[in-house]
Amino acid sequence: MPKGTQDFRGVSLKRELVEEVENFVHNYPQYKSIADFVHEAVRIRMEEVRRSYAEKPLPRFEHFNKGPNGVKITDRLQQRIADIEFKPKGIFCELCQKNRCEHINFAYSVPEIRSIIAEKQKEGWKLPNF
Repeated sequence: MPKGTQDFRGVSLKRELVEEVENFVHNYPQYKSIADFVHEAVRIRMEEVRRSYAEKPLPRFEHFNKGPNGVKITDRLQQRIADIEFKPKGIFCELCQKNRCEHINFAYSVPEIRSIIAEKQKEGWKLPNF
């Protein structure tokens, strides 16, 4: 093999795609050649794929700002915040306007929140046991 050619390998692309890239390179002179464009496009796409596998998707629900009278829950699917209120006569989700919903079910699944609810129940609050 001639010197320098061992650093390169050929890849077959459909004619229509090559023609489209040729036109693109002609219209956007920041690229010196089809190879220059393809090289950058492949590198960028590989970085995107690597990032997508490296990043763990965030959970749908996440609690924050918990206190003795309630908790706020991020709902990433609805892109909203659910305010869950603990009251002496029960529990209520402001977002759903219900006393039983998926946000409340999530709240009961979090040990820290369950312990707050258990303390309130000991004080005589009528919070349900889920």
